[in-house]
Amino acid sequence: MIIPLDKLFLLNDNKYIFTRAAMLTVEKIGNIKAYPEDDKSWKVVPNILNLILNGKVKYHYNILEN
Repeated sequence: MIIPLDKLFLLNDNKYIFTRAAMLTVEKIGNIKAYPEDDKSWKVVPNILNLILNGKVKYHYNILEN
């Protein structure tokens, strides 16, 4: 399985922020060096979740202040 379910279940971050980061990452696939080039590369969402959960792609959440 592509998605490490144990890491997904243990994720203590905000699920909305995690999902939003994953959606923004999908738009930048061409710039990700760690993205697989094998026969599983067409499975975009599971590959992105795998990269984020394994720490190969990082995201930062910035709070906007008034």
